[in-house]
Amino acid sequence: MRAFLGLSSSRSSRSGAPSSSASGSGSQGRAPLAAWISIDPRTGELSPYPEPAVRRLEQAYHSRRDQQVKLSGLGLGAVYETLIVDFGGPGELPIQRRVGGGKRDVRRFELAPGDPPQIRVHVVRDRGWRIADVVVPGVTQERIVSLDSSSGPAPAPPPLLPPPPEFLSTYRKPTPEELEERAAAIVQNDREELVGLWEWCRDAETQHPGSLGPEKWAAYSADHNHEIETAFRSGELQADIVIGIRSYEVLFEGSTMHGKQVDKKHKKRRFVRRRAVPVEEKEAALQSGEAAVATAVAQDPSLAEKECVICAESFADTYAMPVVRLRECGHIFHGACVQDLADRKKTCPFCRAEVNWRNVEEVLMFAGDSNIQAAHEPPLPPPPPPLPPGVE
Repeated sequence: MRAFLGLSSSRSSRSGAPSSSASGSGSQGRAPLAAWISIDPRTGELSPYPEPAVRRLEQAYHSRRDQQVKLSGLGLGAVYETLIVDFGGPGELPIQRRVGGGKRDVRRFELAPGDPPQIRVHVVRDRGWRIADVVVPGVTQERIVSLDSSSGPAPAPPPLLPPPPEFLSTYRKPTPEELEERAAAIVQNDREELVGLWEWCRDAETQHPGSLGPEKWAAYSADHNHEIETAFRSGELQADIVIGIRSYEVLFEGSTMHGKQVDKKHKKRRFVRRRAVPVEEKEAALQSGEAAVATAVAQDPSLAEKECVICAESFADTYAMPVVRLRECGHIFHGACVQDLADRKKTCPFCRAEVNWRNVEEVLMFAGDSNIQAAHEPPLPPPPPPLPPGVE
């Protein structure tokens, strides 16, 4: 998996960290080989700083004298006259502050000569948008920021934009009338011999789930599908499920066949939906993962014994959960189980090795299982052809 900040041939740097590729004060007028990016916590918009601001930030970054860099006096407009980038203390990440209030995440990205004029950045929404320091499958989003200088300086977004609605702000508990409508819809499904198939949305940040294609939805396991469908048919307002070491509430919304899966402890949310399908389609969806597990275990019986040491659940029994491998030590865990450790930058929970959580690898445990995605690694190049006889 590529590094989640910057290009594959670049590195992202924290304030005070040594830099080997960004130019410093001795660059003799060349544009610094670095970019500085900020994110609007309300809209999630990523904004590269214009070149005059980058030069001032780079000078302060390399001199390490100033912890707070004012962007006023650069001729960039009224907005920049009020901005200050605070590098923070040891171990802290830079923050942009605005005179009068307001702040946002800032990151520095190093660029190698010849790199394309764009940067890959991962972001996450957690009580506001921020730049992610750890990639969490299904939670963080990858964005591509263009650094095309021909577009001119990128001004900061207007400060008075209304904030977007919170993810749960549109949620409304079903009324008694809506529960009756739900019951009537279930009766109609039964008459048509249709059953409920519950799916969760892979895109945790979307606000418009109805516009997503089928590839953005994944079926729950058979056990979880049964728990959710039982609560739904019983007229409950929610279903409580446990996946790995994490507990979720599946909230049913109105009289619709939709809802939201909520992890209140970690403040994570995503849409879910119920599709009324023929029995054969439901069984095929639920059994596809189990069939892939059976095939993989037949080829490698040791897979049946492998388990996540955090939740003590077998990977074969929890095939719907993404699995990650720590590159430093090779240990594998459920991605959901190590999310809290990754957020807090802890060591490997098994061997206590130091871990770069930004460089974890998402692995494909069972071929054919659509709920587990392989790491986005380019294929290895083919071996070189053998040398002709007599050639050393």
